[in-house]
Amino acid sequence: MVNDQANDAVIEPSPSPPSRKRRIRRYVVRPAAWLCLVAALILGSLLLKPFYSANLGIVDGGRVIRSAQPTAALKDMIRDHKLASILNLRGGSPRNDYYSNELRVAEEAGVDFYDVSMSATKRPRRSDLLRLIDVMNRCAYPLLIHCKSGADRTGLATTIYRMIVLKEPPEEALGAFTIYHSHVPILGPERLHEPIDEYAAWLARNGLPHTPERFHDWALNTYKSDDPSVEPPPVAPGSRHAAGEEREASRREPAQSIER
Repeated sequence: MVNDQANDAVIEPSPSPPSRKRRIRRYVVRPAAWLCLVAALILGSLLLKPFYSANLGIVDGGRVIRSAQPTAALKDMIRDHKLASILNLRGGSPRNDYYSNELRVAEEAGVDFYDVSMSATKRPRRSDLLRLIDVMNRCAYPLLIHCKSGADRTGLATTIYRMIVLKEPPEEALGAFTIYHSHVPILGPERLHEPIDEYAAWLARNGLPHTPERFHDWALNTYKSDDPSVEPPPVAPGSRHAAGEEREASRREPAQSIER
């Protein structure tokens, strides 16, 4: 009887070990998917930084900051950082609210406004490099450098500041182009690296160390650009449209006097 009951008892089979495919899914695929998700969130937050923040960064403590287009916060930035100069790389005209507002706030605060319009996706012109060097050498500090997003043109101007004022070698100064400030060197913005990369290669070929004067001379005489090898006029504070407006006013003045 006991033997019959023992024979009738169901013997549970021991669980089989997870298959190799399951183990791969559990220990490789899922963690990798989570890592990719976290990386995508971090990258997305960096790329969208100019849209939800000022993309503000300290370039040289107490002397230079960088940002995206300053809007309503410009007065606070001028006060908090005791700004003496602003370098606008975005361009614009008095017809654009962001431009006219920035110019007005700067004038009211007694801050010099340097207007150096550049492309964010094309190879910089010789005059672009020389005007940036000129501003870095002559402007009053502290300085705010900005473009639209604070990523690409601002990265180039910051690189040149580090080379001209801090006297960093080009390889080190290139750190101003950074994903932290939303710079992604594809589809055009990578062209802003070209003058710095070419200058570094020229130094290496000639066995020369970097100096601010050497970079200026290279930009003036050696850099490959469609515009001529001449020193552009010094960049004066104020809207670059002011000269054109004055010329237009002078053309209208004789007509007004004749009517009177």
